Amino acid sequence: MVHGEVERLKAREARLRQKRILLLRRELAKTREAVEALERELRLLGDRQTGRSAGRIAWSEIYERLGKTFTTKELRELTGVRPSLAASIAFAWKKLGRIVTTQRGRYRKTELRRRRR
Repeated sequence: MVHGEVERLKAREARLRQKRILLLRRELAKTREAVEALERELRLLGDRQTGRSAGRIAWSEIYERLGKTFTTKELRELTGVRPSLAASIAFAWKKLGRIVTTQRGRYRKTELRRRRR
């Protein structure tokens, strides 16, 4: 009887731990979005220090956040990067087959999905 009770408590503890992990991951995602929004606004205002401290941009996440069709302007607004970098990223995605050009500066995502490493 004691052994069964211990196993039940261990299973309950594991479920609670998984619930807590999910809650913390959601909270972390919300916080990251808030930080990204602040960094983006600071970059748009010309704060050079933010660009250095912000670190690398997760381009695969940016790709996922973009709509089915998008413009380089929307890409710039989402990331706060210069027009030349937004164009370079769009060119790289096009070369990889992830997007196709519909008009100058306007793109459509393809069904091609990048494999996770």
